[in-house]
Amino acid sequence: MAKTDDDDKTEAPSQKRIDDARAEGDVPRSIEVNSWFVLAGLTVIVGFYSSALSSGFSLSAYFSQAVVYSATPSNMNHVLGEVLLSLGRYLLLPFLVASAAALIGPMLQHFPTPSLDHAMPKLSRVSPLEGFKRVLGSGAAAQFVKSLAKLVLVGTVISITIWGERNHLGELTNMNAFSLLVFAQSALLRILIAVVSIYALVAGGDYFFQWMNWQKRLRMSRQDLKDEYKQQEGSPEIKNKRRQIRRKLSRSAMMGNIPKATVIVTNPTHFAVALKFEEGMRAPICVAKGLDVLALRIRQLANEHDIPIVEDRPLARSLYRLVEVDEEIPLDLYKPVAEIIGYVMRLRMRRQRPVYGK
Repeated sequence: MAKTDDDDKTEAPSQKRIDDARAEGDVPRSIEVNSWFVLAGLTVIVGFYSSALSSGFSLSAYFSQAVVYSATPSNMNHVLGEVLLSLGRYLLLPFLVASAAALIGPMLQHFPTPSLDHAMPKLSRVSPLEGFKRVLGSGAAAQFVKSLAKLVLVGTVISITIWGERNHLGELTNMNAFSLLVFAQSALLRILIAVVSIYALVAGGDYFFQWMNWQKRLRMSRQDLKDEYKQQEGSPEIKNKRRQIRRKLSRSAMMGNIPKATVIVTNPTHFAVALKFEEGMRAPICVAKGLDVLALRIRQLANEHDIPIVEDRPLARSLYRLVEVDEEIPLDLYKPVAEIIGYVMRLRMRRQRPVYGK
């Protein structure tokens, strides 16, 4: 039986795939986390401001003194302004708390990034077939089970909390309106605290579930990883071509250093190493080196620029193996190199072409 596409996607998503998904607005989102922050904000509002709400926003003071106000337009405007000011003072902070609670949840899950992908029209959003899949698919079944479990859990918590107040329910008929509001506020606050506490587990579990589904949706096949690597690093053919170009440029720059060399140490046919030494330098440095064809080219350039060529097979092999271009020669090669450079300097002082070999 042939594998499906989902069966092939067994690898964890790469960081690039995750970054691309986030840039397009595709992030794990949990509605339950948003609901928890809204419930928490509502609990704060009820806890800190219910006493003000139960007192009727102090409007009773205006009604009790209505007899001292004459029904003139200026007095009515004054009373209306005072009422609106009191009302605004009591409702402003609850409004800010509720607004902050509605924004914190989505922003904590993922800071919003502008994306046109979700704004563009898609046929799948209006397709009846896709709609049936969403309503009747496995995702809808999971959502139904989650909603049912949430309803049972929250309902149980509310029932337990109300059951704890059963001894006070008989006193409700003897309470005046203000006492009834205070009792309702106290009971509502206890219910909200219990619901918020248990709902934290629901929100945390749902976010983990959404994150796992998101990771599963972004999983990649081995071929996807290879294709992505090729896109980022380039195909092997292109990489080899780049390497060849870099080697060519490096070789060209290296060949430009030959006229500055002090001496060329050769094998004589397989290796060639160009050394440079000037007064004030701590040690000779390698300005160029080559093998076979490149060694031949180094010797040709040396002849063209009248650079001394010295044959020392062991030293040439050691220099080629141990020294990179633009590096100083190692300490254990100081003595044989110093002998060759000293010989070249003496010949140069006599203005004679060097012929020296070992």
